[in-house]
Amino acid sequence: MANELFIPSTIDASLATSIADYSKTATDNVYNSNVVLKILNERKRLINGGVSVVYTLIKSDQNNGGFYLGATQLNTTQSDAETLVEFRWQNLYEPIQLTRDEERINSGDEHKIIDLVGEKVQRAELAVSKRAEQAMSTPTANANNLADLETMVNTGTFGTIAGGTDTFWQATVTTSGSFAAQGLTDLATAEYAVASSATSDNVTIHITNKTNFQRFEATRLPLERISNGNLTANAGFKNLTFKGTPVVYGNFIGSGLWFGLNMNYVDYNVDSETDFAMTPFMMPVNQTAKVAFILHRTTGPVTNNRRRQFKLQSITA
Repeated sequence: MANELFIPSTIDASLATSIADYSKTATDNVYNSNVVLKILNERKRLINGGVSVVYTLIKSDQNNGGFYLGATQLNTTQSDAETLVEFRWQNLYEPIQLTRDEERINSGDEHKIIDLVGEKVQRAELAVSKRAEQAMSTPTANANNLADLETMVNTGTFGTIAGGTDTFWQATVTTSGSFAAQGLTDLATAEYAVASSATSDNVTIHITNKTNFQRFEATRLPLERISNGNLTANAGFKNLTFKGTPVVYGNFIGSGLWFGLNMNYVDYNVDSETDFAMTPFMMPVNQTAKVAFILHRTTGPVTNNRRRQFKLQSITA
């Protein structure tokens, strides 16, 4: 009897079954829980570990060729137009705890244990998705290596390159003001600034906060309909459009901010074995409880072309 606590039981089998079942849907549940993670999920790259993720960047246009006739001597040199940027991994987690008391209270019915674990998993999923959404939206304490939208769409250091020194590594940042007076004009100007032409490298999505979304909604014609196109059809998120591009809002986008993103140049790197993965239940040596974890390892949202992104800041009414 003294070793009862450590003998595998039907409860342990139920816990293992529960984790196996919930693991199949946990990743989808987290990604579909908010608009920021859903958007990033569409640009997810699964990477098998490593110390960091490195991108090769084109920092300037090449212009070494020209025109020739006959035996004209041709230039054989090529300018150095490439550089590297590195992004480090960051980990986040959420615990799922089951105490010894909870085990014994529910030990008489396998379904009680499964339901209890299911409720705890659901709470953990909501918590980790909220933590991830906040950290992907704005700089967050202790997430030292994690990239976020506010830092990505800016002019300072991002990854291992200082935008203040290498001006090619800068997004377009506009200090706006009254949305009613100049918001739409500033949006249009910023869109034209980051596009390479009328048909290519245009912004693919706008992300702002609820306050700015409501300000934008107030500028629309009475017949403007809220859309739930391809971006949000399966998740229930509502969006408007600006120049045919979806406009959505996140829960943690900073006050007065509006991002115009070209998602063709944005990646969400995730460790292939740690994509909101659930661990088995384990018992710490100093607690009468079992704990499992939801784990996520990512660089956060990163880009290989900051110049195609823009941000409006200091937006007011």
